[in-house]
Amino acid sequence: MRFGRLGRMWIAWIAGFVVMVVGLFACSATDEFTALQIVQVQNLSSSDCIVPGSMTAETHKSGKFDVYLPDNIFRPYKLALLVTNNLDSVGGSKATEMNNIFLTHFSVQLSAPGVTWTSSCPANFDTDQFTYELTPAGGSFGTWINILAPYHAQCLLDYLGTLGGGTTPDVTVTVTILAKGHHGGTDIQSAPFVYSIDVCAGCLQTGYSDPALVTYNYPNYAPCAALAGSNPYPGDPCLSPGEDEKILCCGLPDKTVICPAVPTGSTSTITSTSTTTATGP
Repeated sequence: MRFGRLGRMWIAWIAGFVVMVVGLFACSATDEFTALQIVQVQNLSSSDCIVPGSMTAETHKSGKFDVYLPDNIFRPYKLALLVTNNLDSVGGSKATEMNNIFLTHFSVQLSAPGVTWTSSCPANFDTDQFTYELTPAGGSFGTWINILAPYHAQCLLDYLGTLGGGTTPDVTVTVTILAKGHHGGTDIQSAPFVYSIDVCAGCLQTGYSDPALVTYNYPNYAPCAALAGSNPYPGDPCLSPGEDEKILCCGLPDKTVICPAVPTGSTSTITSTSTTTATGP
């Protein structure tokens, strides 16, 4: 059967309309909050620190953040997230696939008992804008985001300083994260993903199992010359110092503090028992 030019145009229009309807049906058949999903916090290999684009066998449900390292540097709390497009593909070319999702940014909301959030330490903020196409439908994406910025670390330390009652007070910050993007001509967002962080001052600088290091528990820290060999508590190489893993810091003669510690001692044993004490919050 032969069709004229007008007939071919109608056939192309009808085919496109069918694809669009199927795509919209596939989307409507999936709850809006499950179409785009933050799946989990990824467990990383320290060899490259690249966030995998598929699920890792291990994940993290909560974290710990020591906001008072003796080098007085405030750092972000980073999270490695896996995001997925759960829509079914409706087929066709990349140009006609109706169920691609373009991930553009994350929105973060913070809450913590007793903490007063301000414009310089906001409880709500968006990450920088970017564009990543979760295609084909069913595709996933691994990415880093900062769920606490350095200025959050500073204001949380200030809050901890008002608590008193011990050298390592803490506060639990509940972080609610939304992945946001576009599906077709509409905005789309994920269901809330909730992660909790125990924020403290000094809690990851204590509990060293090596008897030779016990004297350097917070609020003390070692002279770098008193340490030799490798640092047994370097923190997680993929994360910020003071995030989730115990860390040992050390000081140089010019009062510079290095976190994590870089031992400069010439023997394999502690060469000095002198310590420097950090001024806590």
